[in-house]
Amino acid sequence: MNTRRTGPVVLDERRDGDECTLQLQVPADLAYFPGHFPQAPVLPGATQVAWALQLAAARLGSSPHCREMEALKFQRLLQPGDRVTLTLRIDRARGKLHFAYREGDATYSSGRLVLEPRA
Repeated sequence: MNTRRTGPVVLDERRDGDECTLQLQVPADLAYFPGHFPQAPVLPGATQVAWALQLAAARLGSSPHCREMEALKFQRLLQPGDRVTLTLRIDRARGKLHFAYREGDATYSSGRLVLEPRA
């Protein structure tokens, strides 16, 4: 039985209309770290996108499915134990989710996700 975590630790969250800001910690025991660079574990970009989709769906009521990615940028590596602020903003008129993982002035990753319509 695999007991490794698949999601972040949510330390704090704030919501204001169609925007949500979460303080997250990347757990050291994530299921994604083994084999993803054993000498220097890195949180995969696909996981960062999946977390943004899942967290936005649960908090903002957006679709958890993406059909296209725009302006996707991975600028810094997210590693075990890192604490970051994830900002999520839904543009309902355009069907897009804007996300950014940051800490202070440093941006780890960001982008826009074109969402599948909710069924």
